[in-house]
Amino acid sequence: MKKQLELFPNEELQPQGSISISEPQPIEDVEWCFQFFNNEPTVFAYSVEGEKAVPLVFQIESVETQGLIFSQNGMEFKIFPRPISEASKLDRANPKKNEI
Repeated sequence: MKKQLELFPNEELQPQGSISISEPQPIEDVEWCFQFFNNEPTVFAYSVEGEKAVPLVFQIESVETQGLIFSQNGMEFKIFPRPISEASKLDRANPKKNEI
């Protein structure tokens, strides 16, 4: 939106339609999955049937041995900590680069 205003400062924004937001519906008996592309989802956790499901929470400490890896058909999705790279330091030093 900011870029649009910069490109067309004298243009009046017109509504493009309406947006409705529905209330999220809790899932009573739930399973949590991961999925790569359109492959079959893989269940990695589930609630106890008939009991209220508790939130699934991941906590990964900032130490080298921490991490989470999901694998399916030879593909891996990893979440892990690492020391800040020089490229990240440069990105953080230039906040305008990250603006949309």
